[in-house]
Amino acid sequence: MSSYLYKTINMKKIISALLMCFLAWFTFSIGSCKREELDTETVSTTDNALCESEFLRVFPETNGYAIGEEGVQRTILGNSIQSLCPRDSVDPADTLDGFPVTLWMDYGTAGCVGPDGKTRKGIVRAVFNQSWDSSNATVDIFLDNYYVNNIHYEGTVQVTKTSNSFTQRVLNGKCTKADWTILWACDRTMTWVAGQSTPTDPTDDVYEFSGTANGTNRELKTFEVEITSPLVRSKACTWITKGTMTLTPEGKAARTVDFGNGACDNIATLTINGNKFQFNLQ
Repeated sequence: MSSYLYKTINMKKIISALLMCFLAWFTFSIGSCKREELDTETVSTTDNALCESEFLRVFPETNGYAIGEEGVQRTILGNSIQSLCPRDSVDPADTLDGFPVTLWMDYGTAGCVGPDGKTRKGIVRAVFNQSWDSSNATVDIFLDNYYVNNIHYEGTVQVTKTSNSFTQRVLNGKCTKADWTILWACDRTMTWVAGQSTPTDPTDDVYEFSGTANGTNRELKTFEVEITSPLVRSKACTWITKGTMTLTPEGKAARTVDFGNGACDNIATLTINGNKFQFNLQ
């Protein structure tokens, strides 16, 4: 074999070996990059929780005051709730004209601190189409210049009553601060599971929520929410205490939010692709 042919064969072997090494390195590098891409997007989860917490509170609060107002629930007399935060009222002239009747819950322009320690200001205005002890009664709830800890909440909450269950829709929900805006809407079924037997004491009321929600986070990314185990909201606790949901941010994998086992705390767990993160509810 000539030296030229020998050198040529060796050169081909070297090039082939180098090419195989390069391909092995490239494959390993790509695989490593894929493994290192950890999904840590939590903005959608925290933004959803921020809006959801208050919008899920608005109707139970309204329901508690409506039951205590004889102008709204005519079959119950003389048990109007006395509260300084908010001050609730029904204009007597309004009730003389029959339904619809408006219940006003006024937190004042300076704001007042509720049992949950949050400062609210503005007005929650609830318009009832008929007596609240009637089946299929409806209420439209409007937020007028309404703030919670300096976050501006806007939107309309529509509720239809059927016995101890309610359907709730939040339309055009918006949660805004100086440098960000979150859009939020939901379609929920709400069940009143405790507190019906004590209409004059709304503090023992407990509700379960199921259904869906959707929104746009502060980074202008959309997200979808589906409750997989009913969310539990008690008037005796500031936060959602139990339940799970699946939340899917735009362009990301679905993740699970677990609100706990019923203990009254502000801790929830987010699971993304098997990785768990704890975060605090507002």
